[in-house]
Amino acid sequence: MTQEILKRVGEGHLPMRFFTRADVDGLQDLRAAGYLEVHFGPPTQDHRTSAIVTEVTTLGRAAIRYFGYGFDARN
Repeated sequence: MTQEILKRVGEGHLPMRFFTRADVDGLQDLRAAGYLEVHFGPPTQDHRTSAIVTEVTTLGRAAIRYFGYGFDARN
């Protein structure tokens, strides 16, 4: 799951928003691994949460290249 999220980030444009619980959980792991700079929003009344990826770290860029994901250099 986290590799799928990393692929989406590598192929997209920042900042990138995520809203599903599975995505937010995966982003917590990627942030803990040092791949991404992520800001998490507080849960809403309906228990939804959100996250915004604002930066791919140097380590994250290396992982994206390693996995062969299409990385947009503007990120």
